[in-house]
Amino acid sequence: MRVSWAGAGAGVLLTLLAGAFAWWWMQPRTPQELFKARCSSCHELRIERLCEFEPALRPVIVEVMRREHGADQVVSEAEALVIQHYLKEEFQCP
Repeated sequence: MRVSWAGAGAGVLLTLLAGAFAWWWMQPRTPQELFKARCSSCHELRIERLCEFEPALRPVIVEVMRREHGADQVVSEAEALVIQHYLKEEFQCP
């Protein structure tokens, strides 16, 4: 029996591409999705509590979480900037 390395290589390549596409597809697309995905990975989102803060103060919460609670392992600096802008400028309280 002869094994076709070209066929095996194509199968591996297709599997890798499918995995990469699945990973890409699951990534947050909007600032709101990023906020929900990253922040809820460590704790329950308490929207009503967040709404107690003035919009200008909400970005500080992200920095405190990154600096004092280990969220820098979950939220990159670039993602933090997106989330901070979202919380200050776009977030709508119910």
